[in-house]
Amino acid sequence: MHATSDRNVVITENGRSGSVTYREPAGSLAFYWEFGGGDVVTIIQVHDAAWKAQPAWLIGRQAEILRFVADEVIRRKAPGCRAEINQATGEILLRQVGPPPVHVEADVSFVRRLSRVKAALGIIVLILALIFGGVMWFKNKVLVIDPGKGTAVGSSVRTDLHVATLIQTLEPYTPSLNRNHGNDTYRFSLFLVPLDGSGTKLIPIGGGYSSSAISLAKILGSDGRTIWFDVQGIGGVDLKTLALLKPSDVRDPHVPQQGSPFPPSVDTYLSAGFLTGPDSWLGLHSPAELEREFAPKKFVRRVVSANDAKQMRRFHHGALGAPVDDKYHRIRSMTALGTDAYFNAAFLRMDDTSEPLRLTDPDGALMIYTSEPGVKGTLMVARVGTDGTIIWKVDTGIDRFKLAQILPGEKSMAFVGTRPPIPDKVSEPLLVIVESATGKARTHSLWQ
Repeated sequence: MHATSDRNVVITENGRSGSVTYREPAGSLAFYWEFGGGDVVTIIQVHDAAWKAQPAWLIGRQAEILRFVADEVIRRKAPGCRAEINQATGEILLRQVGPPPVHVEADVSFVRRLSRVKAALGIIVLILALIFGGVMWFKNKVLVIDPGKGTAVGSSVRTDLHVATLIQTLEPYTPSLNRNHGNDTYRFSLFLVPLDGSGTKLIPIGGGYSSSAISLAKILGSDGRTIWFDVQGIGGVDLKTLALLKPSDVRDPHVPQQGSPFPPSVDTYLSAGFLTGPDSWLGLHSPAELEREFAPKKFVRRVVSANDAKQMRRFHHGALGAPVDDKYHRIRSMTALGTDAYFNAAFLRMDDTSEPLRLTDPDGALMIYTSEPGVKGTLMVARVGTDGTIIWKVDTGIDRFKLAQILPGEKSMAFVGTRPPIPDKVSEPLLVIVESATGKARTHSLWQ
């Protein structure tokens, strides 16, 4: 029990209502008071979160403190009243003992009139709020332009299980005659395409980004567990749960550092041919190349890059001499295999330091070429036997000369580019994944 001198009650009046504050060394409580009606002179209600939170100093003392507050208010402001206390709600009603004085009746009449005025004002405010809400709904739902699907930004990245692409989308806007495009905002998402052919996933990253974020946004890479990106700050997606990491979960990503900020060029993955035996060669060569670097008595390495040139190339079998320093083979002869020629053809490999990717059952490799001479052809992918026969071929639908990326893999090859141009239309960006063994192709639009 606290001594009376250790605690006090402060009463503040503000017209027909006010506050009551109880204080003691251990803590304090805030109450709200207003005039009542009938024989209820004053209503005092605890107005403090501590009443429900129950700090240690308050436990078991609610009734005592409510009584102390009631007695103080009666003593100082409401003589002749008695207190009714509801400990559960923290409410104190001060009722008039005996007939209420004239001024109390006047107070009651005033309170009733005030209540009617408040109710009328409340109805007016509600009507205004509904009108405002209707106008905003019309503005946001009817007048707002939805720009539609987003498109790829930056380079796609291949992980062990997915091909990942950042998608930027213009956020809805209200049209106007003087619309400032510099105020447009964008949202970003991460588009994940599983390599096994299962369903794709578009994972929202966030919105409200300015146009300046587009040029800097990029996928940083994958550490096997998380795919990391930089969209005005580093973030990541858990590759197991496909959930966006919370800011508190983001740490410095352990992503292999790339030597260049730009993706490897398409030429990196093109090869002119490969050794099919100790003294034999399968190559894709044009007549001009046969007269230069692949002419008899010239030397050929195990790893030979292909020029991304607009030339017709045919399969050639090369008879080679014994290796020199285990690096070079002298060309003894080059013999064409058949009469079919392929525009801008080359074999596919994993990187610029390797030979073409070799396939078995039957033995062979993968090649790409253009469906027709000129600049209108599409990218073709074919599996080739070591005798120069085509086992299967597939048209990716990608403009051969708009091929932006090759993402190699042992079981499948992925290609990123756009469809051939259509007058007065923007070419659709595509991601095409081709299975190396079967030639089965899966095409995904990068308009998301």
